[in-house]
Amino acid sequence: MDHPFSSIQDPLRRADRYQKVAGEYSALAGAASSPFLRSYYQRIAEDYQLRAEGELRVAGREGASTADRD
Repeated sequence: MDHPFSSIQDPLRRADRYQKVAGEYSALAGAASSPFLRSYYQRIAEDYQLRAEGELRVAGREGASTADRD
């Protein structure tokens, strides 16, 4: 039986969501009226992009371990 929150636990879905959020903050950075806000939003976008990359690495490891079992 699948866990009711299995989609949340899927690293590819998390990576996709993090990338979308990174894009939203990047757009905010581009539209920001002050250098402070531009920098602030850009740092947040970069953080979410790093999170997405981490989730993709997790997905790659899980895929490799699943392939080893086959």
